[in-house]
Amino acid sequence: MPGDGPQAPTGGATGGRVECAAVAAGAGSFGGRAQSLVAAGGSAVKAILVNPKAGGGRAGAQWDRLSAQLPLSRSLPVFMPPSSEAMREAVRQLLSSGCQRLVVVGGDGTLHLVAGEILATGSSEVSLGLVPLGTGCDFARTLGLPKSPREAFTLALEGPAKPVDAGVIDGPGPRVFFVNVASAGISGMVDELVNANPRRGALAFLTATLQALRRYQPRQLAVQVDGQELFSGPALLVAVANGTSFGKGMHIAPLARANDGLLDVVVVEAVRGLQLVRRLHLVYLGRHLRLSQVRFVQGREVQLQAQEPLPPFDVDGECVPSGPARFSVVPGALQVAH
Repeated sequence: MPGDGPQAPTGGATGGRVECAAVAAGAGSFGGRAQSLVAAGGSAVKAILVNPKAGGGRAGAQWDRLSAQLPLSRSLPVFMPPSSEAMREAVRQLLSSGCQRLVVVGGDGTLHLVAGEILATGSSEVSLGLVPLGTGCDFARTLGLPKSPREAFTLALEGPAKPVDAGVIDGPGPRVFFVNVASAGISGMVDELVNANPRRGALAFLTATLQALRRYQPRQLAVQVDGQELFSGPALLVAVANGTSFGKGMHIAPLARANDGLLDVVVVEAVRGLQLVRRLHLVYLGRHLRLSQVRFVQGREVQLQAQEPLPPFDVDGECVPSGPARFSVVPGALQVAH
């Protein structure tokens, strides 16, 4: 996740927070606390998972302020893992302990990590709630989640869970799942620039995009959707979308629906940087699909071939090894409150 890294222990298990330092150190357990989360009599088990590094490292402090206003949160176990691996271990422990509603506090990268663990284990018992306190929070826009963190928490904890699709990437590395957008090309460079910037927010994404437009050289790409050729030639970007936006509000796939069993595929052909800058606002408005330099189609399977090395794939805001890859959709793979 962006800005992820070790964090000092934060006071044991007082106030309902479960310390995860032991997991980060390789102990692989929560000292029995995770197992004790299973409620007596088979009642629903709920837990909160906070990524303190989300939002450029501000989510932890934001959650502390928010939870003080939320009486319901005080009766639930709160996990605040200090690293990505500790967070993965926390999810695995919660799944094995019978957690049935996991409230995720963070951004797109946090949701990407948690959903990836759930999908990799094949768990069908747990549903997710999302409190968007991250850098981009684009998938929260797709789901129409409340902008108020307090309202988002109430929905995440108590709202009805509905089916949401997920995407799968079978490429040069291990299988990767995504919930929002996976893309190839200039977006990988933007991702790297954003992650290297200590400041986050819409301005950071816009600045990184403008920098990448000056530097990026379009690559020769071939794209097939459901066995039919969509594009072959120099391209600036190929986006395979389950959600509508990425990059904190760029509506790259404005027609996407996260529960329609389809992926929205958008290809932006090579265009001169100045020409693209002049039309960049159309992406934020979601009005770019009719441009002559843009190809768009919906489908269930996408094959991507590259004749030259690419920057990393940008997958839910995370950098993933790039190369020839197959993207496919898993309809109704997750249950998410929205």
